[in-house]
Amino acid sequence: MVHDPAAAVADGRLAWGTRLAAVLFAVLVAALAGLVVAFAISARGANRQFVLASLSERQAAAVSRIVALAATGQGPALDAALTDYEGLVRQEAGLAPAETQPHRDREVARAAALAKLARTPGAQARLEELARAIDGQESGELQAGRLALARAGQRSMVLAGLLAAVALACAGCGAWLLWRSNRALAAMVQARTARIEAVDASRRLFFAKASHELRTPVTALRSAAEVALDQPDPDPRILRETLGHVVAQAGFLTHRIEELLGLASADDGRLVLADAPFDLAQVVAEAVAAAQVYAASVDVAIALAVPDGPLPMQGDARWLRQALLAVIENGLKFAPMETVLAVSVTVADGCAEVAVRDQGPGVMESDLPRIFDAYYQAQEGRQRGGSGLGLALARWVVEQHGGAVAAANQPQGGCVIRFSLPLQGAVA
Repeated sequence: MVHDPAAAVADGRLAWGTRLAAVLFAVLVAALAGLVVAFAISARGANRQFVLASLSERQAAAVSRIVALAATGQGPALDAALTDYEGLVRQEAGLAPAETQPHRDREVARAAALAKLARTPGAQARLEELARAIDGQESGELQAGRLALARAGQRSMVLAGLLAAVALACAGCGAWLLWRSNRALAAMVQARTARIEAVDASRRLFFAKASHELRTPVTALRSAAEVALDQPDPDPRILRETLGHVVAQAGFLTHRIEELLGLASADDGRLVLADAPFDLAQVVAEAVAAAQVYAASVDVAIALAVPDGPLPMQGDARWLRQALLAVIENGLKFAPMETVLAVSVTVADGCAEVAVRDQGPGVMESDLPRIFDAYYQAQEGRQRGGSGLGLALARWVVEQHGGAVAAANQPQGGCVIRFSLPLQGAVA
């Protein structure tokens, strides 16, 4: 398939944006999860501090009530107040962290001592002294609880701010990524649209060129047959000559069909070349032999010069023969009548060079770099007919065999097309 750089860039940008969006989403989820966990831990700690502060206040009030009831001698009310205070102390001990548990155990013991003094007649002074000590401690714990609550509130505000900042940052990044993705998608759609339009234009050009390319030999075939049939008493020699022209045009038509189908397959990636050993000298000889009938029909001779012995290569002999035949027939199309088309093979540095030289008008220097492009034809080529596909197919086949193709004008006139092909192993 033809590589489209613009579509590839658009696809790459879209894929990059998708990956970055996935990473940012993962970061957002992780950050939100971490902040939610931290917020939950902070809220739990703040709630425990609030409960501890509330218990400290209630304990201080309970101690004051116990002292007052002990002074008035209200037994049942005093017992209820002592029970309430002891319950508050045990509840506070249950909420205390492990590192403060010894301190809470002392508070439980002090609550027991307070209850004992409250029930002991004549111990009012010691009871009040212990109550003042308990009240001071509870006041300190209440103040510490309030400070802890304030710090917890500050932490909650910081965490809430971080949560909002992360959410806003991720939302901004998401909006930026969406904008970039939309641009990349628009570029990809534009590139794909341009590619589809190019393919459609190439398809229309292909059918137009193919119809023109096939119409010419078909017209020649029909004309030759009609001329022969119009003869009232045809001469066998003339009929034989006419049949020779028919065979030549039919062969030319077959070659053009193979070129069209081969190049179309090469463009969409369906053409797969074989990989087998073959003799390049034999392939060149077969291509020349296949072109002899057409050469005779245009009154051009073909001179072949190849080294003695085989020229081993690896690849697809059939398609390389078709590529050589396309170049030979291209030379025959431009060669003047009663001239010679020279086909030669030389070997140097492990490579074989196949050269096809005609004695035609040559190619304008500005057209030389483009004559191997599909559908391109110089002015002389358009005048003589053709589709501009043969040389394009030849270049593709040669490059698939690891070779290179070039064209140049000859000083004595005419054009020479050279194939450089790597041989398999050393060649004597």
